[in-house]
Amino acid sequence: MAVWVNEGYNRHDMELVLQSVNYHDCPIGQREKVSLANGQQQEMLRALLDKDGIVEAAILQTCNRTEIYLYAKKDTDWTKPVSELMGQLGDEAGQTWQKYCKQKRGIDVARHLFSVAAGLDSQMLGENQILSQVKASYIESIGCQASRFIFHRLFHTAFRVGKAVRTQTDINCGAVSISLAAVELAKEKIKPEKTTAIIIGAGENAELAARYLVKAGLKKLIIANRNKDNAKQMCGHLGTGRVIGLDEIPGALDEADLVIASTGATQPVVNYQNVKDVLSKRKKSLLMIDIAVPRDIDERIAQFDCVTIVNIDDLDKRIAVNREKRSTEIPKAEKIVDDFTKQFANWRDSLSVVPVVTQLTQRAIEMARAEARRYAKDFGPANAAKLETFAESLAKKLLHGPVSFLKDAGDDDPTTQQLRALDLVNKMFLLDEEQPK
Repeated sequence: MAVWVNEGYNRHDMELVLQSVNYHDCPIGQREKVSLANGQQQEMLRALLDKDGIVEAAILQTCNRTEIYLYAKKDTDWTKPVSELMGQLGDEAGQTWQKYCKQKRGIDVARHLFSVAAGLDSQMLGENQILSQVKASYIESIGCQASRFIFHRLFHTAFRVGKAVRTQTDINCGAVSISLAAVELAKEKIKPEKTTAIIIGAGENAELAARYLVKAGLKKLIIANRNKDNAKQMCGHLGTGRVIGLDEIPGALDEADLVIASTGATQPVVNYQNVKDVLSKRKKSLLMIDIAVPRDIDERIAQFDCVTIVNIDDLDKRIAVNREKRSTEIPKAEKIVDDFTKQFANWRDSLSVVPVVTQLTQRAIEMARAEARRYAKDFGPANAAKLETFAESLAKKLLHGPVSFLKDAGDDDPTTQQLRALDLVNKMFLLDEEQPK
């Protein structure tokens, strides 16, 4: 792997590059063709680093995007080389990448990543999961030795953006997914730690609802599904739960306080005739939330006094209110993204030798003069000027080695090692950039 054969590239020869295929203009059927499994991501990262001119790389992949971040040589169109690598997954993958890939360069790449981490570029505005996916992509890159000096700063700044947006705005308040909306409504009416819940179904929405309930401290979980093996697998993911078949639901209703139904059945799986005897004798209230289309719960069950049924239309109204509330937070979140983007740009600009050396030398001389004046009275008026000259000379000699190292390759084009040194000097001796509030 040729990763630090490229270490000698000068900063001014390099730039951030993003190649992205995402939900904005690429349909799911095409996005699937460029979806990489874990092993394929590692192979892709290593292959990218073997390309002359690429120094750092990371791949961010979710159900909505496959994005390749590069720190690479300027004035190079990386679309074709990346398309060729994608083509190794199959002809369709290469063609899809060539057709749908959009490219960004420079500080726009940082702004995009920060927006993604903030949840501003998600189908579900303000979603939390994307931030952990960005972190996973960075960890994967580190594991392949594909993230170094620039990407360390880039991704850690992205994490700070994501945290700042979620703590300083309400961009992620209120449920905007059907599963979370169901659980939030349930929590308004029941106490999870005292609740036995039946989740009907073992698909994505059912598992999400179960996961949210378990996280909220659910007392007992029962999963009902036609295919018990799928339900057992779901219990394994959750680390809890008892599995029953659909025909066992009527018998389990006696102990349940909450039912959330989400299957792909074309007819109700909780049928009035099957549960009427159980519910007619029931005194304790039962909340039933139906998030399936077509509905899983027979609407006639609502006639029992002990039963409250909530369907997907009821939840959609809650979600619409939450979406509207989140959308009002967009300007605030975008301001945070802009502030961090400027901070990152300022940091990049600070990695130039001349201003850093000038500031460092000036700071050292100012300190030397101040100390000389402080002790001048101990040496007498006649020696004050000599003491100041001595202090300045000592400061310059102490700085000679570090300054020579920084200036060794020229004033404008530090190597990666010099970039690290410049960053360290900024942090240790100069005032680092102001942190966005």
